[in-house]
Amino acid sequence: MTAAFAPGFYTTKAEAASVAGDWRLGGWTPKVLQLPEDLGRDARRTVLAELGLALGLGELASPAALSEALGRVGASTVLVWARGQEFADAEPAVWKAVGDVLEKRAKAKPDFAVVLAGADKKSKERDR
Repeated sequence: MTAAFAPGFYTTKAEAASVAGDWRLGGWTPKVLQLPEDLGRDARRTVLAELGLALGLGELASPAALSEALGRVGASTVLVWARGQEFADAEPAVWKAVGDVLEKRAKAKPDFAVVLAGADKKSKERDR
């Protein structure tokens, strides 16, 4: 799956560090998102801020700001979201807002990919 190093949206059981290393060897620039254990009272705000920082875009305040900022992400960038599917399962409303933006960008541009690392078998069946 990630061995293709192609733009798109993936899930994998592999750990984030391993995934990032593989993509780096494939010529991509990995950006790893590792969320804190406690997302605080506003999970959406925390996730957007951490996502923006991981991608080198600064703190972001909304999915619309994320969508706009993703246009500034460098070529051949892969976002490796550590325990990403675990987060998606735990925070479905936040994931819907953020995941839709990431998926749209990953499918629209030939130079961006998203990998949810550390996914389980059930998650892989829902792979986009």
